[in-house]
Amino acid sequence: MLTGQYCHTVDSKGRVFVPAKFRGDLQGDLVIVKGLDDCIVLYNEEQWNAFIKKLETYGEIQMKKIKRFILASAFNTELDSQGRIVISQALRDHAKIEKEIAFVGLNNCVEIWRPDIFNEINDSSDTEEMKEMLKNVGF
Repeated sequence: MLTGQYCHTVDSKGRVFVPAKFRGDLQGDLVIVKGLDDCIVLYNEEQWNAFIKKLETYGEIQMKKIKRFILASAFNTELDSQGRIVISQALRDHAKIEKEIAFVGLNNCVEIWRPDIFNEINDSSDTEEMKEMLKNVGF
């Protein structure tokens, strides 16, 4: 299960250590893409395929814009022998990442953020709104 928040540093070549806690779930082929927020999303192959399958159920017309945005930015990667991945400059630009990175586990994927942006968004979350959303889905 991919949970928790961990901070690391990106080197000049765009390489970053994936948190050790996440490496067991992120073995083999990985896919890294733009997120709809100011972040990047990292999937293992199984979760990526499930995500794509779900996108396909909505049909071409409804999802074309989202598919273009996400799939055009997608590329395969894998952990190197030291447990690092490479994040392209285009993806780092999308997430406004300079040096520091926050890996945020969301159970089936990992979001990668610039820490100050993540903290600002996460700290400003409206707990009453979240309670209402949970209530609406049966919690």
